[in-house]
Amino acid sequence: MRVLLALLLIGIAGCGGSSPEQKAAAKKSVEGQETLTLKGHAIWVTNVSFSPDGRRIVSGSFDKTLKVWDAQTGQETLTLRGHKGYVYDVSFNPDGKRIVSGGYDMTVKVWDTSSLDTSKWRSTCRF
Repeated sequence: MRVLLALLLIGIAGCGGSSPEQKAAAKKSVEGQETLTLKGHAIWVTNVSFSPDGRRIVSGSFDKTLKVWDAQTGQETLTLRGHKGYVYDVSFNPDGKRIVSGGYDMTVKVWDTSSLDTSKWRSTCRF
């Protein structure tokens, strides 16, 4: 019985072999193509998110900042400072006018992105 089970498992594992062409196509689809590299954070990036309209990207980092980027050009357009600890989560709200961030300083901050005044965040919640 064990021999029969082993033969069945070997047979199942051997099914669905790929031709060299199929393997090359699968590798190409997995690799994708890089379109932008965004550089500007001083240390590890912890989270990124596209705006709802796809025109901006927000990133959070261990450098305690959020950065807003132009998704077409990769240019940094805004740096948001205010967290006292690492920023570990970022997201745009559904209309893209605000960004929410969570930090290791035990705060959640909501940022107004319609203004370039980086000190203009709307609220802070402490846990």
